[in-house]
Amino acid sequence: MLQPVNILDHIRGRLPELKRSEAQVADMVLAEPQKVLGQSITVLAQAAGVSEATVVRFCRSIGCAGFPDFKLRLAEGQARGTPFVSQDVAPDDETPTVARKIFSSAAAALNDAAGALDMAAVSRAVELLADASSILCIGTGASAVVAEDAAHKFMRFGMAAQASADPMMVRMLAVNLGARGVLLAISNTGRTIMVTELAQMARDLGIPVIAITAPGSPLAAVSSVAIGHTPVEDAEIYTPMASRLVHLAIIDVLSTGVALKLGAEARHHLAKVKAVLSGTRSSHGKPARGRQRA
Repeated sequence: MLQPVNILDHIRGRLPELKRSEAQVADMVLAEPQKVLGQSITVLAQAAGVSEATVVRFCRSIGCAGFPDFKLRLAEGQARGTPFVSQDVAPDDETPTVARKIFSSAAAALNDAAGALDMAAVSRAVELLADASSILCIGTGASAVVAEDAAHKFMRFGMAAQASADPMMVRMLAVNLGARGVLLAISNTGRTIMVTELAQMARDLGIPVIAITAPGSPLAAVSSVAIGHTPVEDAEIYTPMASRLVHLAIIDVLSTGVALKLGAEARHHLAKVKAVLSGTRSSHGKPARGRQRA
C-alpha cells in the first residue's frame, strides 16, 4: 500500500512512467500540492488541461483507489507527520481509528461528487421525474438499497413509485409503466449485466431511463440521462460504501428538485403522510414545544 506521507516523492519517482496527460496532472500536484487539496476533480482537470477520467487514471497509476483516496493521502503528506485519515482500514486499526477513516472517506467522496456533478443531467432528470406518471427504481446488491430509498422519497410526494431488485418483476412492472413512466437505474460500476439489460429493455419500450452510474459505463450508454459518478472504491475488492452515500445524496437532490417542481401539491401530500405516521411514534422523550434543545 502506498505510504501517503511520501506521496509527492512517489509521484516524482513514477513521473517517467506516466502518460503525457497523466504527467500534466502530476506536474500540477507537485507544483502546488496545497492548492490541489482544495480543488474538486473538475477544477483540477481543467487546470491541468485534461479530462476528469485522466485525473482518475493518474490517481490509480500512482497507487490510489481514486481521486478521494489520492486527496486523503496528499493531505496526510501535507500534514508534516500529523496523523491524517486514510481511506484504507488496516487490520490492526482500533475502532476509533476505523470510525475516523470511514467518516473522512465518506466526507471526501461527497465533497468531490458535489464538485463534479453534471447539473445539466440533474436538471433533465428532475424534469423527467416531475412529469412522470409512475417511476420504477431498480438496482442490485448495495444499489438495491439506494433504489428502495429513491422509491420511498418519491412516494412521500404522492408519486406512483416503487422499487424492485427482481429482474422478472422489473420486466413486468416496466411494461405497466405506460407512456409517461420513467425507469431510474442505479449501479455503482454500470457493468452489472442484469441492470443494463433491463435499462435497454425499457428504452426499447419507449421508456426514458435515468441512470446514476459510472460515466462511460455500459449502463450510461443505454440511458436517456446519465448522472455520472466515478466509483470511489475498487468494486472488485471493496463494498461500495462511500459511493453508496454519494448515490443517496444524488437521490436527495433529485427528490428535492422534483418536490420543488410539484410545488404545493407535493407539500400537501407530504403533510398527509406525516399526519398518518404521527400515530406510530411514541411521544416519550419528545422535546416540549417552544423549549430549546440543550
